[in-house]
Amino acid sequence: MVGFLFRVALIVLDHNDIFNPPGGNADALVFTRRAFEWSLLDWPNLLATFNYKASYVYSTIGAIFFKAFGAHNLVLPSLNFLAGMIVIFLAASMTYDLWGRKPAIISAYIMALFPFAAFNSVIALREEFSILVFLIGLFFFLKWVSGKGFGWICIAFLFFPMAVMIHPGWIGAIVGVALYLTYFSIKLILSSVKGAVANRRNISKLFSSIAVLVISLTFIAGSGGISLAKGITIGGENEEENVAGLIESRFEQDPLGGSAYPGFVATGNPYTQPWLIPMRVIYFMFSPFPWDIRSPRQALGMAAMLMYSFLAWRLYKGWPLVKKKDECIALLLIFGALVFIFSIGVTNIGTAIRHRTKFLGLFVILAASSFSTLKIRFRRL
Repeated sequence: MVGFLFRVALIVLDHNDIFNPPGGNADALVFTRRAFEWSLLDWPNLLATFNYKASYVYSTIGAIFFKAFGAHNLVLPSLNFLAGMIVIFLAASMTYDLWGRKPAIISAYIMALFPFAAFNSVIALREEFSILVFLIGLFFFLKWVSGKGFGWICIAFLFFPMAVMIHPGWIGAIVGVALYLTYFSIKLILSSVKGAVANRRNISKLFSSIAVLVISLTFIAGSGGISLAKGITIGGENEEENVAGLIESRFEQDPLGGSAYPGFVATGNPYTQPWLIPMRVIYFMFSPFPWDIRSPRQALGMAAMLMYSFLAWRLYKGWPLVKKKDECIALLLIFGALVFIFSIGVTNIGTAIRHRTKFLGLFVILAASSFSTLKIRFRRL
C-alpha cells in the first residue's frame, strides 16, 4: 500500500508538471510518440514492427495497447505502475523464501520507497517491464537451484530471453547462469574426486542446466547476435573481434553530459592502468560522490549513493550466511555479471543510477541476509 500510494502521488505530480522524475522524460516521449504512430497501422503492419534486437520493442508493446484500448499519455505509465507493484512483491517473496519474514518486510519497504525504483514505475520507459520479466525468470531459476525439477529452469529460460528482448543488458543474467553452471560443475567434480558420491538430483541438475543453457546460447548466436547499447555484442560473426577490443575501446571516449564521470575514471588504458576497471565499478555502483555534485538536481542522486552503500554494508554483514547458500552463489554471479557489463559501458552518473536500479531487487535480496539483525532505534528527546 505504501508503494502504491507513493507511485500514485508521483504520477499525479508528473502528469500535472509539478515534479517530473529526472533522467527519463525525453526518452519516454520518444517511446510514447512512436507507440502512437505505430498504433495507427493495421494489425499486420503493427505486429511487423516487433524486433527483439531493437530497444523500440517497448513501443510495439505500447502500440498494441493503444490500438486495443485507445491512446493516452497515461497508458504506458499505468502499465509500468502495475509492473512496479509486482516487482515489489517478487523481491519480497524471494527474500522471504531465503531469509524469513522480517527481512522480507524490510525489503518490501525498500523496493516501495526507493525514489529511483518508483520513478521507473511512473514514466514510459522500458526499464520496469524488463525488471519485471527478469525477476520472474529469477524467481523460477532460484526454485531450480534450491532443488526443484527440470521444469523450473525451463520456465526461467523462457523469461530471461524475454528480458533480453526488452533490454539487451539482461544478457548478464544468462552470463551469470553460465558462471553458476561452471561453479556447480567444478564443485561436483571435486566432491567426486574426494570420494563423495554424487547424488541423482545433482547429476540431473547438471545435465538439465547444460541442455537449457546450450539451447539458449545457440538461439542467441544463431539469430545474428545481440548488440548491447553499451558496445557489447553477444554472438554473431564478429564476436571475437568485438569482445577482444571491447574493454579498451570503452576507455577511449570522453564522457558526455552534465553528470559525466571525472576524466581519471572515464579515460585511460585499462591494461597499463589496471585500477581503472575497479574505479568504473565503484563509480557505477556508488556515485555520485559529494565532489561530483554540480547542481541541486544532481544532489537527488545522493539518495541512490546512500542506499547502495547501505546495501553493500548489509551484504558484508551477512556474508557468512550468503556464502553457505547455493541460491546466493547463483545470485552473486548474476549480479556480478550485470555490474561488470554495465560498469564497462557507462560513463555518466545519471545513466549509472538508472541502469543499476534495474537490479536493485537482486541487490536487496542478497543484502537481506543481515536484515534480521537490523535494529532501528529511536532516542527519546
